[in-house]
Formats: sequence, structure tokens, C-alpha cells
Amino acid sequence: MNTYEKVVEYLKLYKKLEYDIEFYRTKMSGLKAITYSQEEKGTAADNMMSVYMEKIDNAESKQREVQQFIESNFDGKNRIIIFERFIEDKTFKEIGIDIGVSRSHVKRMMDKAIYRYLAK
Repeated sequence: MNTYEKVVEYLKLYKKLEYDIEFYRTKMSGLKAITYSQEEKGTAADNMMSVYMEKIDNAESKQREVQQFIESNFDGKNRIIIFERFIEDKTFKEIGIDIGVSRSHVKRMMDKAIYRYLAK
């Protein structure tokens, strides 16, 4: 990741993965609700369950990777800001209230933290 935009895109991946996980869990519960009279259809459902479980596992693993990226590359208030913005999906105003600064200052701090990461 060598640009601000790529770092932000990577961090936003966490929320996208959260939606993907929820989607596949919903699909799995739909499969569980279906009763099959033929064994081969049951096998197909089992195969789809395995596919969905693998997709969920991969998405959760990627989420842990994003969290580790934040923990490894940001510290102090910067880590809080990045975490709350991209993991907890809070607004700059909500984060500002949490850490006691203005919304615009939160945005500046986040931008500065990401640019500092890129300068490493």
C-alpha cells in the first residue's frame, strides 16, 4: 500500500467483509431450513454449507489481518481513531466526542496518521 487511497480502501475492507459474513450466514441458515427427500440433494446442500463456511472463515481471517494492521502501524489516539472509524464504523463527530476533540480535528489526525504510516 503506497497511497493514502489504497490504505483507506484496505481499512474499509473490514466493513465490507462484515457484510459478506452476514450474507453467507443468512445463506447457510436458509440451507438449514430446507428439508431434502433425496440424498443427493442433501449432499449438494452440505457442499454449499462447506463453501459458505469457507467463505466466512476467509473473511474473518482477512478481518483479523486488518485489525492487526491497525494495531501494528498506529498507536495512541491515532489507533483509536483508525479503529473506531474503520472497524466500528463511527463518524468523525462520534469519534471526536469519544476522544474530546472536534470532528475536523479527528479527520486531520486520521489523515496525518495515515500519511505518517506511508512515510515509513
